[in-house]
Amino acid sequence: MKPRMESTEGQVRFGSRNRTKADIYVLPTRPPTLVKDYRKRGLFVRFYGRLCLNREEQALRRLAGLKGVPAFVARDGPYVLSMEFIEAVPIHDLRRAGPVPPGFVDRLEELLLAVEARGVAHGDPHMRNILCDREGQPYLVDFSTSYVRGRVPLLSAWVFRNLQVMRKLKVQKLRRKLCGENMEIDVRPGLIYRLVHWFGRARRKPRRR
Repeated sequence: MKPRMESTEGQVRFGSRNRTKADIYVLPTRPPTLVKDYRKRGLFVRFYGRLCLNREEQALRRLAGLKGVPAFVARDGPYVLSMEFIEAVPIHDLRRAGPVPPGFVDRLEELLLAVEARGVAHGDPHMRNILCDREGQPYLVDFSTSYVRGRVPLLSAWVFRNLQVMRKLKVQKLRRKLCGENMEIDVRPGLIYRLVHWFGRARRKPRRR
């Protein structure tokens, strides 16, 4: 289900996919600014949202100036984060209209490696968080589950290696889906990937009545 889109006083408001997500709207600044806002959520979701925004702010500040990542704009209180709005389309939607531009996955992999070179692992590079602009260039958005090297001092190297393995798996799967490459998955999933995969399946599993 796509978020509802409204226009109010020059703002383009996208709403949210569900009540556990932030409200998202775009301000008509130059260039446009995207805002994530948890202020209208319940107590637990606001607490969780604040942690997500903390992670995203830290990652965006670390990645400042890197092409392919939205620029940090402002932190307007604990529950609101503003960043550059990217004029691009999620590859989840793009692939429905046809194949992705030639070399797109190669450029995406280069971007993910450039992000990691700055000490940030995206953590969740799925097809809604990967955008493609008119020139066929990749962008990464939603760093709310990202990991910045050093956040957990004693386990930082282990966590980062696991997320690098997750990135390799994601890229290989994208090559299959988007490019039709019949390649064998030769990366062994790490513990974090297996936990994330198990949790995702558990959330999607229908409940018995």
